[in-house]
Amino acid sequence: MFRSQPLHRSLSGVTVLFAAIMLSSQAQADRFTYTDKLGETVNVEARLAGSGQGMHALELDDGSIRLVPQRAVTKRELAEGPEPIDTNEMIERLTEKFGKDKFRAYDRKPYVIGVVLAAPLPKSHESRVRGLMATAATFMRRVETNFMKYARNVRFPTEPPQFPLVLLIFESDDDFEAYTKEVTGQRGISAQNIAGFYSGLSNWLAIRLTECSDFEVPLHEAIHQQVYNRHVLQRLGPTPVWFNEGIATGFEGDGTKISGNPTLLNARYALRANKAAAIDWANVVGDDKAFRGDVLAGDAYTHAWSLHWLLVTKYKVAYSNYVKTLAQQQSLSKVTAEERTREFEEAFGKSVRELQKEFRQQLEIAIRKQKPKLKNQPRRGYSLTQDNLGEVELKAVRRLDLGGAMFVEGRLKNISPIRDLAFHITVETTAGTYAEWYLPSLKMKKMTALKLQQVNKLMKNAPGGQSATFHVRVRSIPPDSETAATWKRGQLPVPVFGGR
Repeated sequence: MFRSQPLHRSLSGVTVLFAAIMLSSQAQADRFTYTDKLGETVNVEARLAGSGQGMHALELDDGSIRLVPQRAVTKRELAEGPEPIDTNEMIERLTEKFGKDKFRAYDRKPYVIGVVLAAPLPKSHESRVRGLMATAATFMRRVETNFMKYARNVRFPTEPPQFPLVLLIFESDDDFEAYTKEVTGQRGISAQNIAGFYSGLSNWLAIRLTECSDFEVPLHEAIHQQVYNRHVLQRLGPTPVWFNEGIATGFEGDGTKISGNPTLLNARYALRANKAAAIDWANVVGDDKAFRGDVLAGDAYTHAWSLHWLLVTKYKVAYSNYVKTLAQQQSLSKVTAEERTREFEEAFGKSVRELQKEFRQQLEIAIRKQKPKLKNQPRRGYSLTQDNLGEVELKAVRRLDLGGAMFVEGRLKNISPIRDLAFHITVETTAGTYAEWYLPSLKMKKMTALKLQQVNKLMKNAPGGQSATFHVRVRSIPPDSETAATWKRGQLPVPVFGGR
């Protein structure tokens, strides 16, 4: 299942999240022989996780799932395996996939933390990468602790993970987006609007390095990984997206610390609930379409949190029983919208619309009691953008005495924990005008001013007219790269109107 980005991160003006779905361990081991797309014969030892919709879901020794058309299978024999690989073997396979020069790994069983570098790293910087991975591993342990505490509270049956749990951190946004397209097949949310995701096919969690500045997205996606690897639900089963995203949005963090769970208000979603686009919960419960595109996904996540919060706080026993019902749904099975809605309303004893009305009242009461507040808000009158390892705080002023001309200023912080970077910052308007700043090198974790300038340069394909809104785009590269040398010669990228 795709999660409309991973969580709510501003990526080129789009706020979304993204996730994928997965499977269970209660399956038979077999040796399968099948014919692949190229007509080649393939032999593989795997557990049959499920069958349906013309496909077999085969669970391999690394925890990944391979989908094979049923008609392509020519032979099936009973076998003992496959024996799950350990973290050492997983690291070897990841290193082979991403390359020894660009891949670094950290082993804290059952977690494997991997960093995919944008470029080779000086030896003097290796300790920085190790520190980042150690922090990420500690964070994943905290996720586990908080998830298991919640599971005990709501009486979820859980099992230990069978396979290494992988977190991949991509330093380069280009590398992350290429990997995302490879894994998702470019279905669902656009790759450039995804901050991170958990794939039920690979069983890996992947994020941009930018997301390690506050660990909000890793928290969301790690909850998905816990849900499926502890077999609360089955991968590739017809679990409603609202439930997957509702439980994940319920956990709230403060940096690497985790301060909330689904029984408490999540400040972000609680304060957005009354402003979210009007979506009938009957559609959210019966259909997953609202989560699949770039436009409505952000509001869909808000409604998913709202519905899940109401159920776990006001209908705890029914909620626990409902989750156990979802856990029985088999991988690759299908459930119609009518069946899904009927099952839901029977579980909670009310119609979906009755629950949506009740939510407003319960939310107002909870807000008065808990008084949620958003953390890390930008200064008054400033916008805040995190993108490509740069954090830009910007203020825009329109000068009426100069015909409505827009002027911008602010500051930039290099949020990379690994290396110094060269930056090219652009402010791009809906009229096709832009302003830019170029910084040949900014030390990691350091900040610099973006001096006042008018937004009057023309983008390619600029439509002209009066600008109504703008967005900030951050480009960053290693200062010693070939592209950085091009920038130093004054050959800076010219934004294209309508492009990213």
